[in-house]
Amino acid sequence: MSDLVIVALVQAKPGHEATLVRAQAALAPLARAQAGCISYELHESLAQPGRVVFFERWRDRASWELHMRGPHMDDFRATAGPLIGAFELLHLKQVA
Repeated sequence: MSDLVIVALVQAKPGHEATLVRAQAALAPLARAQAGCISYELHESLAQPGRVVFFERWRDRASWELHMRGPHMDDFRATAGPLIGAFELLHLKQVA
């Protein structure tokens, strides 16, 4: 089975850009420490503050699903989730 690549595109609600990016950045070391996490990166647009891209690579879907059900994600959704204005999630596989 090939790795699972996740790309999440997120835009903060106006006025909440810095707060949301800080909350998202706090997730990175927690995710990287999880079994099955190959890489977990967060990038912010230079042109549009609060517009971020998560690039994640997981050993398999089960590892990613465990991450998504973890207490760190529950905490994030409860505290920072309301700061998200737009969200798109892509599940990908590398083909070349």
